[in-house]
Amino acid sequence: MIDGEVARARGRTHRMTPMQLKFDWLIVLENLHRGIMVTDVNLDGPAGPRIIYVNRGWMKITGYDRADISGKTPRLLQGKHTDRNLLRTLKAKLLNREVFHGQTWNYRKSGQPFRMNWYCYAIYGDHGKPIYYVAEQEDATELETLRMKQRLLLNPLDPDANKFFAVLAEYKSARKEG
Repeated sequence: MIDGEVARARGRTHRMTPMQLKFDWLIVLENLHRGIMVTDVNLDGPAGPRIIYVNRGWMKITGYDRADISGKTPRLLQGKHTDRNLLRTLKAKLLNREVFHGQTWNYRKSGQPFRMNWYCYAIYGDHGKPIYYVAEQEDATELETLRMKQRLLLNPLDPDANKFFAVLAEYKSARKEG
């Protein structure tokens, strides 16, 4: 729907104001099952990018709430098994105005690892420069667990599958000791 476009609801016609459109999109974002994170466009150093917005889907996946992430970067999800090469690819793709898609280990607020599958892309302003980065994220741990079990059935020595289960076992072991 475009600003000023006519909307028809229950037999009535009315024009939507820009504020109503923004409000409606926020309702949509908040109710998506997929996690949505919006950041600023500062990709340099440990200071950036800063998280501007996350939806409820993102909070459900990660266990963080908005107060936890105020002023923080997405790096708060990273940990021991996060693929640093993939993060370099993410940055390069964003700088080259490309859409990124990848999967790596990230960590919930509790420290529990999860396999995050995500897309990341820029939102461009009127002058053609990026004004926000958006990440669409989902927890792929359950699906990857099934896939890795299948791989182990074919090859019990599959290094990727064994590493996947080692990451999960490491967390479970640490919880028992702690």
